[in-house]
Amino acid sequence: MLSPVEKFLLSLLIFLNLTTLSAQKVGVVLSGGGASGVAHVGVLKALEENNIPIDYIAGTSMGALVGGMYAMGYSPNEIEEILTSADFQKWVFGKQDDRYVYYFRERAENSSWIGLKFKIDSTFQTKLPTNIISPINLDFAFMERTSAVSAAANYNFDSLFVPYRAVAADIHNKKEVVFNKGDLGQAMRASTTYPFFFKPIVVDDKLLFDGGLYNNFPADVMYRDFLPDVIIGSTVASEMAPPEEDDIFSQIKNMLMERTLYNEVCETASMIIIRPQNAKISILDFSKNDEVIQNGYNSTLERMPEIYKMVSRIQDSTSLIEKRQKFRAQLKPMIIDDIQISGLTKNQTSYVNGVLGKKKFPVDLSELRPYYFRLAFDDRIKKIYPLAVYDSSDQHFRLKLQMKLDKDLFAQFGGLFSSRPINTGFVSLRYNRISRIGMSLDANAYFGKFYGSLQVKGTFDFPFKTPFLIEGDFTTNNFDYFTSASTFFEDIKPSYLIQYDRYFSGGLSLPLGNHGRIRTGLTGARVFDDYYQTSNFSTADTADRTNFNHGSGWLTIERNTLNKKFYANSGSNFILRIKYFAGQEYNIPGSTSLVKDEFAAIHDFFRARIIYDTYFNKRGRFKAGFYGEAVVSNQPFFNNYTATLMEAAIFSPVPESKTLFLPQYRAHNFIAAGLKTVTSFTNRLDLRIEGYIFQPHKEILQNEFLAAYYGKPFEKRYFMASAVLVYHTPITPIAISLNYYDRVKNPFSIIFTMGYLIFNKRAID
Repeated sequence: MLSPVEKFLLSLLIFLNLTTLSAQKVGVVLSGGGASGVAHVGVLKALEENNIPIDYIAGTSMGALVGGMYAMGYSPNEIEEILTSADFQKWVFGKQDDRYVYYFRERAENSSWIGLKFKIDSTFQTKLPTNIISPINLDFAFMERTSAVSAAANYNFDSLFVPYRAVAADIHNKKEVVFNKGDLGQAMRASTTYPFFFKPIVVDDKLLFDGGLYNNFPADVMYRDFLPDVIIGSTVASEMAPPEEDDIFSQIKNMLMERTLYNEVCETASMIIIRPQNAKISILDFSKNDEVIQNGYNSTLERMPEIYKMVSRIQDSTSLIEKRQKFRAQLKPMIIDDIQISGLTKNQTSYVNGVLGKKKFPVDLSELRPYYFRLAFDDRIKKIYPLAVYDSSDQHFRLKLQMKLDKDLFAQFGGLFSSRPINTGFVSLRYNRISRIGMSLDANAYFGKFYGSLQVKGTFDFPFKTPFLIEGDFTTNNFDYFTSASTFFEDIKPSYLIQYDRYFSGGLSLPLGNHGRIRTGLTGARVFDDYYQTSNFSTADTADRTNFNHGSGWLTIERNTLNKKFYANSGSNFILRIKYFAGQEYNIPGSTSLVKDEFAAIHDFFRARIIYDTYFNKRGRFKAGFYGEAVVSNQPFFNNYTATLMEAAIFSPVPESKTLFLPQYRAHNFIAAGLKTVTSFTNRLDLRIEGYIFQPHKEILQNEFLAAYYGKPFEKRYFMASAVLVYHTPITPIAISLNYYDRVKNPFSIIFTMGYLIFNKRAID
């Protein structure tokens, strides 16, 4: 039996041991490493499941992102859910969320491949872009998810769910920057700014980049700031490979980044380093996040016996959940009571407020979100960085937007290369200006044997409560079906046909939700058709000419969510266009015409066209699509069969068919439909198989006097099909297609194309 003195000494020893155990603190350090850093989530998950306490957390780059989310009070499972979501993919790749695409301000599609921006009031200077991924989604996500947390911690990182440090790089002073206070989203964003992929941000007048440049494993920061008893490190950073001769990124990486040292950085703390083993994953390959997280989890479980030897303190899971809930309960709702804009003039600020649809304050951030993205993805805006600052006096947030306009002039280049003589070059120039209203002046030109065009267009953007655009343009088009003919279609009649048009058009455009718009306006046009009505002509002959000088009023309703301007494979497009024409036809017979007298007639008619193009949900590698089109019109015959066909509505769903004069696919009234399948072998390589049926109400036929007449209702129908292997390069699609056209001598054609077969709108369309 113990004496009273022995009992006292034993009790004192137990008390001292318990005090020592309870005082033991554990810090977790997470390295940078791009997409491989997602493994840190698995590390945190394994530590929590095994009741290992996490008292402090510090990270660099991806480690700062994962560590910051943990410090915000997210559980490892919640972090995993975020990092494996479709939203996260959009953040890191800069893809615009379909929910916030504002089709109302979308430019007309053209054949551009690349663009170049420069200022009108400066000497021309070549500047490489500072980033290849748009930061718009990422910046908003950081602001939206971290602002309330920063406010709850009173902008002190020691007051977060767990105390936190993030490391960024100040490349001007060539040193690391450690964030221990301020806006949490800014700290995480700065630390994850990998050079050339993401745009750097300015914090306290310092341009900051990825912290991995100077400190990729901030164990020294952890020890210096928190003095933990145990440091558990997770690193996915591999040894830096030597620079390669043909790889500029490897060269820059070796010039800028310091090699990570994993030796002991502290005197009194024990340290264990976990090295999740991942297959070679590129910096932005976030397609395997589930697998990478599991690797981090498994690697931590393997080291758990060693961790238990170092960490004698156990974290009770129930108290951890309660602590997390208590911290998250402090977060204030994101209610905005003011918007402050910097970097713009007073008039430009007025325009921005109009686009934001400035409402009566206070307003929930979720109500501002769609308007914010309308503004952020405006091609006249170069930079927008959001920061929400909490005002404790009224318990609301002020939204601060740091903005910069893009350069005045924007040039684009592109076109089409083809195995048929339809090669076309494209160039455009746009001048942008924002004051109280937005203004754009555009000029573009297409030039080639088959197609040539010139267009000058002005757009005025009024950002009122109900925004609207006023547009006006002058356009000329020239289609030469004769010089673009190929031996595949030598039997198509007429063999010589050239069509010109020039017109002035003005209109008003209104939004119809996020993805639609309504446009209405007036057009004045002159159309010139030169053609022979026989294949027997010589260079000494003169062609027939039909002029159609007319005015028209039109109304168009559109809704478009297609993901690509050419060879789309998801989304849908709906167009309803109603147009009324009134004008004069004037025919001048050529030397081969059976009729020698000139002819004139007044025509007025309407045409309504509806198009629906859609793709259904993907099943594995396969996706199905549907295309439907219908035209209803009371359009009369023109003076002869060819002139009538030239002004009739055209069905041309296959790209190559737009370059051919195919009489069987032209009619005044028709319905047409088709099915499409898209097999995606990779993200860029698709095999498309499409088949269509064209049903004219009454086919337009030719009598012995070369005049037009109608066939019997629904007497004939025609088929069209296409099989296309298309590779979507970063700048333009490359395709080889096999096409079928019904009831021609040689119905099959093979064509190779690189680029876009897109035209300026025709006067008759």
